[in-house]
Amino acid sequence: MARVYDAGSECAFESREILFDTNVWISIYGNDPSRERAVYSNFYASALSKGNTIVTCANVISELFNRMCKIEYELLFGGGEYHLLKSRRKSDEDYLERVESVRDTCLSILEDCELIVDTNDVEAIELQLNEAAKGLLDFTDAALVASCLSNDLIFVSHDRDFVHVDFDLVSANPRVLRGA
Repeated sequence: MARVYDAGSECAFESREILFDTNVWISIYGNDPSRERAVYSNFYASALSKGNTIVTCANVISELFNRMCKIEYELLFGGGEYHLLKSRRKSDEDYLERVESVRDTCLSILEDCELIVDTNDVEAIELQLNEAAKGLLDFTDAALVASCLSNDLIFVSHDRDFVHVDFDLVSANPRVLRGA
């Protein structure tokens, strides 16, 4: 079971490395209308004030870029138009402008965080695939867990999927905090 910490409280860690999940970055950058946005932004500031290092990885940046582009697409065209994405992403000026903004957000995160590079070999990827096949995590989440465990990272996420993992988890999700 995860050791769960409340993102609404002062950061309990000092001089550690902390990995933020994609859903937290979406909250921080305002693409999530929920009230947790301020909680995660405040936790980010608190973590930095305690000498922690915020880290990121290619999996988070990739997922963030793709999800934020999808959010922007749906805001512009509606969810029913997603099948036209490939043609519109090459030619629609409004969408291209939004994608550039998403790119800038990702570049800002890369500038503000330390990039960790996981050197996955075939065996590590096989383990992550096997974890994902059990149904508790998707493949990207299994890779993030592996990264946290191998690099002794604290993980910040709003997802309940991680409560069964034996690591430090920070969340503002009431169900995670209640242990549900």
